[in-house]
Amino acid sequence: MADRDSAAAYNYPRFDEYVAAGGDVPDEEAFRASARAGQRAPDFTLPRLGDGGSVRLSDLWRSGPLVMEFGSFT
Repeated sequence: MADRDSAAAYNYPRFDEYVAAGGDVPDEEAFRASARAGQRAPDFTLPRLGDGGSVRLSDLWRSGPLVMEFGSFT
């Protein structure tokens, strides 16, 4: 039941109205400004889940080829 509740909270009950009011414009602009396939991603730091440490993107690509995938499965 908790999964259903979180899914309901994520999905906009009135999505068409949200879009018509321009609610999605900032997200669309951020998407258009993002890096494209083949472009080098900006360096950033992420937390490691296991031990609370951190890892920099540049540390990963120095050790060999790196493939990153960002997307939404909604």
